[in-house]
Amino acid sequence: MNGDRGLDELLAADPVDAGCAAGFEVLHQYVEEELGGGDPVRTQPGLAAHLRSCPACREDYRGLLEAAEQFGDARPVVP
Repeated sequence: MNGDRGLDELLAADPVDAGCAAGFEVLHQYVEEELGGGDPVRTQPGLAAHLRSCPACREDYRGLLEAAEQFGDARPVVP
């Protein structure tokens, strides 16, 4: 590759990347912290790294963020 970085190096995940399963467990906390004015990139660097590299989880994050922004104050309706 003409002295360029190898394909394995280009495809390697960030070493602090939490991974899909671990990220999914705390994604709601990440969104809540962001909506509350916090800095989840600082407090949850593993998930932040994963969201930068995983399009599927990034889409889940965006969907959850949008839902929380629209319906975050909604309360269950008691029949």
